[in-house]
Amino acid sequence: MKHPVVPLLLAFASLAFFPLGIYVLETERAFGPLMMLATPALLLALLASVLGFRRWGQKPKGGAYGFAVSGSLVALFACVFWLVMVPMLSLFALPARELDVEDPILAESEQNMRILVRQIKSFHRESGRLPVKMEELVDTGYVAARILYDPRDPLKTVVSYRLMVQELPPEDQWDAIPFLEGRWPDAEGFRLVAYASERMDRIRP
Repeated sequence: MKHPVVPLLLAFASLAFFPLGIYVLETERAFGPLMMLATPALLLALLASVLGFRRWGQKPKGGAYGFAVSGSLVALFACVFWLVMVPMLSLFALPARELDVEDPILAESEQNMRILVRQIKSFHRESGRLPVKMEELVDTGYVAARILYDPRDPLKTVVSYRLMVQELPPEDQWDAIPFLEGRWPDAEGFRLVAYASERMDRIRP
């Protein structure tokens, strides 16, 4: 091998795939794209190991010996790194990423609706009726005023949620009859709907 630094460069090239792998994991949240990066990275590390140890076995002198040793060790580290990190990312990082909230603002709106459903049921239990308007929940101290407004609404001049029923459904229908609707559509034109069971869904307006 004319260039003793080649194994070291290949080993570093293998390790350089890792930040790209993390980016793919964050964006794709899938095992397949991660393996498409990990496979060539591991092959580079194996190639660097073979070339490095072969060069080391030739007992070069001077700077070539230093490159042979460092290239072999870094390549071996890269092999171990990828053999350990891919299973670790698959077992722990991928499931964790799948649980991440894709739209935290939308999730906040869903949380507002769950709070409203819960407090509307409390209002009904104590008053024997549903509130005439959503502001009544604020007037009677059931929720803070901010809960009535979708976080996606920059002006907050109109209450963002409305009741879809005039009477509280029977408890065995809590998961079947839409109870509360959000007025703000998402990017696909769907609106959030909450059920009395606090289950969330999306519907076309």
